[in-house]
Amino acid sequence: MARGRKPTRDARRSNIVVRFQDTELNAIKHQAKAKGVPASTYIRDIILNHFEAEGISTELPIDDPNQLKIETD
Repeated sequence: MARGRKPTRDARRSNIVVRFQDTELNAIKHQAKAKGVPASTYIRDIILNHFEAEGISTELPIDDPNQLKIETD
């Protein structure tokens, strides 16, 4: 039975490629395993916790390249 797609707001459809040295990746995977989560979840949680601690919003609007922008002085 298919679950269907998540609502757009809850879906994680974008990704970022990050490169690590083998030793760095090994340390990340080790810590993620100790927490019982995949490495990607571990990295996402660290970033979002950092944003929260710094008071950085994760609800910024997405720039639409098709949206006309008029700047005035």
